[in-house]
Amino acid sequence: MAEAIRHIWLGADALATALGDRAATLAAIEAGRTGLAASEALRMVCGAIPSDMPLAEPLAGYTRMEALMIRTIGEVVAQSGVRLDDARVQLIVSTTKGNIDRLKGCGAEPPEEAFIYACARRVAEYFGAARRPIAVSNACISGLSALIVGQRLLLTGECDAVVVAGCDLLSEFIAEGFRSFKSVSERPCRPYDAERDGLSLGEACGALLLTADREQAQEPAIELLGGAVTNDANHISGPSRTGDGLYYAIREAMEQAGIGPEAVGLVNAHGTATLYNDEMESKALVWAGLDGVPMNGLKGYFGHTLGASGVVETIVCAEQLRRGIVYGTKGYESSGVPFALNLSPQNRPLEQPCCVKTASGFGGCNAAVVLAGEGCGTSAFVPADTYRIVERAAYRLPQSTRPFAEFIREEFRALEAPDMKFYKMSDLSKALYVAVERLLREAPLDGRFAPTEVALVLSNRAASLDTDLEHQRILDAATEPVSPAVFVYTLPNVAAGEACIRHRIQGDNTFFIDDGDDASAERYARLLLGQGHARAVICGRCELLGGEWDVALKLLEAEEIIQ
Repeated sequence: MAEAIRHIWLGADALATALGDRAATLAAIEAGRTGLAASEALRMVCGAIPSDMPLAEPLAGYTRMEALMIRTIGEVVAQSGVRLDDARVQLIVSTTKGNIDRLKGCGAEPPEEAFIYACARRVAEYFGAARRPIAVSNACISGLSALIVGQRLLLTGECDAVVVAGCDLLSEFIAEGFRSFKSVSERPCRPYDAERDGLSLGEACGALLLTADREQAQEPAIELLGGAVTNDANHISGPSRTGDGLYYAIREAMEQAGIGPEAVGLVNAHGTATLYNDEMESKALVWAGLDGVPMNGLKGYFGHTLGASGVVETIVCAEQLRRGIVYGTKGYESSGVPFALNLSPQNRPLEQPCCVKTASGFGGCNAAVVLAGEGCGTSAFVPADTYRIVERAAYRLPQSTRPFAEFIREEFRALEAPDMKFYKMSDLSKALYVAVERLLREAPLDGRFAPTEVALVLSNRAASLDTDLEHQRILDAATEPVSPAVFVYTLPNVAAGEACIRHRIQGDNTFFIDDGDDASAERYARLLLGQGHARAVICGRCELLGGEWDVALKLLEAEEIIQ
C-alpha cells in the first residue's frame, strides 16, 4: 500500500492570557513571572485577562468572548493574509462553556447567546466565512481536539488552511463548579510539586493557523506531525489511576509522527496540579518512555484555561521549539508524583526541536499532539480509499408523550441490565446510555476490535444546557450547596464518557456542537475510518433540552480493501 505524505504547518498565531498578548505572555513566561492573582469577585486565585489590552477591548454587538475570538482571529488573518471568506479556509472553535455567563438569571429558557454554535456562527459571520464553522466541545482537551480535527481535515485535501480559535472565560458558573469539587488551590497552583493542593483557573483566548502551504509557516517552521484522542473508559471526573488512556493517545500520536522517545526534546503535559491528574500523567509518561525527557507544565503562569488551554499551550510549545528553550515549571520545587519526571523551575536549553503536548479532561478524555521542527519526523496518513465503510446498524431513541424521566426509566428497565449508576446520570447521559446499549445489542462488537479501535463521535445543538440550567438554578437560588454531581455533567462529552465506561470504548471520542441541521458527527466518523484512526465508530446526534430529545445513532465499520 503506497503511503501518502503531507505536511501540516503551524502558521500565524495570537494570544490573550492573564499575562497579556502574545509578546507579553512569552516574555513573562521566559522571565518566570505569573499572571495568577487573587480575585475578589470569584474569591480565588486565578488568571484573568487584563481589561486594558487591545485584544480585550469590547466590540459593539458582541459578547466579551466573541470579541476576544474576533480580535485574535483578526490578528492571524492580518499576519497571514488567509481569508475566511475563501471556501478553502475552515474556522474551528474550541470551548467548554462558551457564553455560559449569559445563563445567570435567565430562568428556564436559555438565551440564544448561550448556545455554543450561535457564538461560533456569529464570529464566522463577522469575517464573512464561506464555510460553516466547526465547534468542538470536549472538556479540557477541546483545544487539542480542535487542532487534531483541523489536521485530519487538511489531510483529506478538502481545504488548504484551518484557523483554530480556543476561548474560555472565568465566571461564577465555572468557579463555583470547580470549588464544589474542592479542587481549587488557595494559592497559585504548583504542578507536579510535593506541596500541590489543587488547580488555579484561568481565562484565555488563542488563535492558530494550520496550513498545508509551507510558505504560510511561521519561521522557524514547525509541523503538526501527529495527534490522537482516547478515553480512559474508567471514570467521568477522575483520571485513570494507571495512566493507560493518556498513554494510548501519546503512543498513537508518536506513531503517526514516525518518531520514538529518543527524538523528543520536550514534553508539555496537562499539569493541573491536582493530586490525581499529575500522578496519572507521571505513569502515562513512563509507559510512553518519556519520563526522562525535559518536561514542563504551563498552568502556573496563566492558570487552567479549560477549552482554550490546548490552543494556548500549543502556541507556547511551538515558540519553545523555535527559540530552543524549555521553560521552567512555575511553582514546582520538588517532585510529588510516583515516578520521577525531568522537571525544573528554571529555563533550560532545548536539545531537540520536537515536543509531545498532552491534555486530559472530564469524561475520561485524553489527547496528545506531536510538534516538531522541519525534517524531524515523517507525518503520514492512510489513503482514504484504503477502507470500505459499511453501516452495520442504526438506532433512534423512540419519542413519547410521557415525561422524559418516566419514559427513560422504562426504557432502561426493559434492558434488564442493572446499573445503579444510571439513576445518578444527567438526562443527556441516560438518553445516550440507552441508545448505545440498544444499538450494540442489534450489532454486537463481539470483541472483534481492540478498545482503542472503537470510537464514539457525537453532535448536538444544545451541548449540555439542560444540566447547565440546573447548575445555574442552584447558583441563582443560593439556598443550597453547589452540587459536584450536577456540575460534572455540565459538559456534553461526559455523556460519551458514560457510554465509553459501559462498553469499554477507548478510541477517539469527539463531541461537535452544530446548529441542529448538520451531519458533522457522521462526516467525522467516516474521516476517522477512512484515515485508519478507528475500525468501528458509533456516531450520530445526542440532543436533549427541556424534556425534548433527539438521539439517533449509527454503527459504522471499516472493511479493508484488498489492493
